[in-house]
Amino acid sequence: MNIILDEKQKESNKFLEFQRIWTLEKVKSMSLEEYTNLKHENPNYYCYWLDVLLKEYAGFGGNDAGKFGIYRYKKPPKKDDYLYDNRYAWRKNLGNTKDEVFEKVKKEIVKVIEYSQNNNLKCIDKEILNEILPFGLKWKIAFHYQNPNDIKIVNIFKKDILEAICKNEFKSNLEIYELHKKLLKDKIYTLDSMRNEVSVPLWGHYSNLNTKTTEQNKINFSIYLNKVTKKDGSKLSEGTKENYIEDISRISTKYLNVNLYKCDIEQFDLKCKELENNKKYLDQNSTNKNRYSSAIKYYRDFLINSSDKEFYNNKETNKGLNVENPPLNQILYGPPGTGKTYQTIDKALEIISKEEKIQIPSKDDRKNRKELFDKYVKNGQIVFTTFHQSYGYEEFVEGIKPIINNDENSQEVNYKIENGIFKELCEKALENRDSIKSFNFYINDLKEKAKEDGNNPEKYFKLPNTKYSIQYRGGKTFRIKFDDMSKNHKDYPVNIDNIEKLYKTSSVDEIYNLAYVRAILNYLKSQGLRDYEEKDEKTNLPYIIIIDEINRGNVSKIFGELITLIEPSKRMGEPEGLKVRLPYSGEEFGVSKNVYIIGTMNTADRSITSLDTALRRRFEFVEMMPDVSKLSTNCEGVNLQELLKAINTRIEYLLDREKTIGHAFFIGVENLNDLKNVFQNKIIPLLQEYFYNDYALIDAVLNENGMLEKQDTNNDYLKNITNFIERDNGIYKFSDSQKWDETTFKKIYMNNENK
Repeated sequence: MNIILDEKQKESNKFLEFQRIWTLEKVKSMSLEEYTNLKHENPNYYCYWLDVLLKEYAGFGGNDAGKFGIYRYKKPPKKDDYLYDNRYAWRKNLGNTKDEVFEKVKKEIVKVIEYSQNNNLKCIDKEILNEILPFGLKWKIAFHYQNPNDIKIVNIFKKDILEAICKNEFKSNLEIYELHKKLLKDKIYTLDSMRNEVSVPLWGHYSNLNTKTTEQNKINFSIYLNKVTKKDGSKLSEGTKENYIEDISRISTKYLNVNLYKCDIEQFDLKCKELENNKKYLDQNSTNKNRYSSAIKYYRDFLINSSDKEFYNNKETNKGLNVENPPLNQILYGPPGTGKTYQTIDKALEIISKEEKIQIPSKDDRKNRKELFDKYVKNGQIVFTTFHQSYGYEEFVEGIKPIINNDENSQEVNYKIENGIFKELCEKALENRDSIKSFNFYINDLKEKAKEDGNNPEKYFKLPNTKYSIQYRGGKTFRIKFDDMSKNHKDYPVNIDNIEKLYKTSSVDEIYNLAYVRAILNYLKSQGLRDYEEKDEKTNLPYIIIIDEINRGNVSKIFGELITLIEPSKRMGEPEGLKVRLPYSGEEFGVSKNVYIIGTMNTADRSITSLDTALRRRFEFVEMMPDVSKLSTNCEGVNLQELLKAINTRIEYLLDREKTIGHAFFIGVENLNDLKNVFQNKIIPLLQEYFYNDYALIDAVLNENGMLEKQDTNNDYLKNITNFIERDNGIYKFSDSQKWDETTFKKIYMNNENK
C-alpha cells in the first residue's frame, strides 16, 4: 500500500498510526497479551486501539468486552455462558481454553485484514464467522486496513442502520458488501472526503431513525404486538402483550446483563445465542411454558420490521399529531429544551379548536395563542400540574385534609374530604354548556351541612318545609328521622344512589323509603338543582389537564384506580365504560369522554425509570427532538444550527439520543454575549451533569475549543497514582468566558484541520 503523506500528518493521524503499528505480519505473530490487556500494563494492545484510540472513526458493539471473543478481566464475569481462568474470560461457545479461543479469533482477524487489503468485501461479508468476530468488529477491522486515499468501506458498523439505508436509499435488500459499493458509487474517496460527504450525513439521519431509546422501543414493540395475529386469527391479549414487553427487560437484567431494548438485530441475535447455554434461563423458560422464547421471537420480528423507515412513520405512532382526532391521553417526550411544555399550549388549543369548532390564532401569532390559552385556564377548562416525588393520590384524586379551627378558645382539628385537581376537573366535565350544576355538587353540599358532629351526636340538619331532619356519617347513606321523634328513637337510612336514580328516571320501582328519598331530592331542587336532562355527549365542553414531568412522580400511587378509568374504552358513555368507588368519599367515579390528558416527559432526567406498563399502553407518545432549523445560521458569524448539530452528534455518540440538547436553549440568542450566557449558565452545567464532571469528555464534546484548559499534571502529588488509572485523566478548569469569541464557538463545529 503506497500512501504519501507528510510527516506531520503521519504523526497526527491515528488511522495511519494504527496501520504502522499493527501490520498484517505483526497481527499474525500477535500474542494474547498483545491482543487484550489492561491499560496500565500495556496501553497499546490491539483491542484498546480498536475500542478507544480509533473511536473517532465510529464505535461498534457497545461496552461489553465479550465482543472481542476473549478478554483480560479485572473481575471474573458472572455469566453462565462465559468461561475464565485467573486472567482471561471468553465466550463458552468459542472453546474450552484460552489458547484455543485466541487462535480462532486471530485466524479470523488475519483473514479480514487480507480481504480488506485486497478490496474483497464479499468475502468479509460472507466468509468471516459472526459467531467468532461479531458483525461490527469484523467491519471495524476491515475499515482500518484500507488505503485512506481509496476508501471502499463506509464507517458505519451497525447492521440495523445499514439495512435501513438499503431499504430507504436504494429500495432493495442489498448484501452489506453491495451496499458499500452503492454508497461510494465507484468514486475515489479519501478518508476525510468519505466521512464528510457520505458517512456523517447518513449517520446524522439514520442514527436518529433507528437508534431508539429503551422507552421508545418498548412503545414501538407494544404497537407491533397490537398488529400481531396468531395462527387462529385472534389477537394477543392485553396481559400477554404486557408480559412480553416486560419479559424482554427481565431477560436483559436477570440473564444477560445487557439491555436488549438497546441492541440492534445483530447484537440481539448474538446475545440470545448465549441464552442457549444458560441453565437458569432455560429452567425458568420451561416453567413459564416457553413464554420467554415467545417474547424473544416476537421482539426479533419487531426488530426486523422496525428497520424500515416507514415503520417509524406509521400513523399509529403519530396519532398525537392528528388534529382531526386528538388522542384522549398523550405524552410529549424528549430531551430537555425541545419545547415540550411550550408545545402543550398548542396541543390543548388544537383539542379545543376541534371540539368547539373555533378558529385559533396561527402558530406564528404566539401572543394571541397564549392569551386564548389563558382564557380557558381562567374559566377552568384547562388545568396545569407538575408531578414530583412527594405528589400523591390525595392531591390528584381525593384525600383527607385537616381543617384547623381558628377560634382562640378551641384547639380542634377537623378533617375534611377534598377533591384533588383531576377529580375536580372530571366533575366540571360532566356539566353541560349551560353550566347546570351537577347532582354531585348539591349532594356534596348537603353532606357538609348534615355532617355528624362528634361533640354533639344528636345534631341533625333540618330539611326546610318538611317534618324531617337528616345526618351524614360518611359513605353513601344519609340517616333521616321525624322531627317529633324522641332522642332514643332510631333513624332510617336513605341511600344516595336511590336519590340519584329518582332524579334521573322519576321511577319509584325498587326505591326503599321512597318518601324520605323524595324529601331529600325536593330539598336539592329547592337549592338550585334543575330537572334532569339527558345530555348529548357532543355538547360537552372539552376539559384538559396538563401534567408536566409526568415521569417524575410515582404514577401508580398518584393515579390509583384511575389507571383503568382513563383508558378510552373505559370512559363513561362507552359500551365498556366503568366507574369505581373511591376509597375516601365512597362515591362512584368515572372519567367522561371529554377529559383529555397531556403529559410531558424529560427523557434525560436521570431519576426516571420506565413508565408503569399499565400507564404506558393507555397513552400515545409524541417524540420531540432538537430542531436546529429553528435557529439562526449567522449569530455574529456563528452558525447556531451547525453548533447544536455538532454538540448533539457527539453526545449521542458518547451517551445516547435521550441526552441531546434541545434547540430551545438557543431561542432568543441574538449576539455573542447571549451565547456566552447560554453556555455558561445552561449548556456547560448540563454537560457536567451528563458526564458526571468528566471534563475530558466535556472537552471532546466541545471539540477542544478552548473553553476548558488542561492543567499540567507533572506534579509530585500525582506521581504514585498515574500507574493505576485506566484512562488518560487530567485536571481541567474553565477559561475566562470574557475571552470567548466568535472563533471559540466556531471551533465546536469546524473540522479539526480547519480549527
